[in-house]
Amino acid sequence: MSFDKLMKVFAPDGRIYQMEYAFKAIQSFGQTSVAVRGTDAVVVCTQKKVPDRLIVADSITNIFHINDNIGAVIVGNMNDAKSLVTWLRHQAAQYKFKNGYFIPVPVLAQKLSHYLQKFSQQAYMRPLCVNTTLVGVDEEFGPQVYRVDPSGQSVGFRAVATGSKEQEAMTQLEKHWKKNEGNWDTKGTVETAIQVLQTVISSDFKANEIEIGISTAAHPQFRKMTEAEIEQFLNDLADKQ
Repeated sequence: MSFDKLMKVFAPDGRIYQMEYAFKAIQSFGQTSVAVRGTDAVVVCTQKKVPDRLIVADSITNIFHINDNIGAVIVGNMNDAKSLVTWLRHQAAQYKFKNGYFIPVPVLAQKLSHYLQKFSQQAYMRPLCVNTTLVGVDEEFGPQVYRVDPSGQSVGFRAVATGSKEQEAMTQLEKHWKKNEGNWDTKGTVETAIQVLQTVISSDFKANEIEIGISTAAHPQFRKMTEAEIEQFLNDLADKQ
């Protein structure tokens, strides 16, 4: 096999075309997610799109449990996402087995970063078309939010958005953050995530149209909210308007 076939296709300025196609593909799926870090909680919020009435709604999700204390919201190609979730769960379980405690969010994000970066090195490895946001509450450092993109870049955020409306959502998150520099309690964290998503989608959601995952300092186990809980937050926001 020739050297050319082993390498990715580079632009003259060093950009990797395959990686740019992966980023564009993520935008084309029309999904947007928001993750917000408060003082004592971390929340992820995304649309729930069920393409057919005959599909069981619970089988469609963009929010995943990685281990008891870490969750992920993944936007992009769901076939790639499910493969990646399996890898993340394996890494988290292996770390727990070796060290006796749950893997911290920054460590898992770094492992994922190294894993995804390998896909930029050989032509026969297609980049995964997903943006991954890992969240959890660390015993030492509190709520954590890390986004890892297809190129393997891992960055910690106070609040972050991914997907088709990413830029608009980031602008809204900055506006909300400036009001109190991110000093949201648990309820404020959830409401901020919902408000930002509603603003960029330009729609008032029903409880079955969004998914919310949450982890708090009091209850660090990551879980998905029930429709009844989501309905209560939506009603509270409607009353404030």
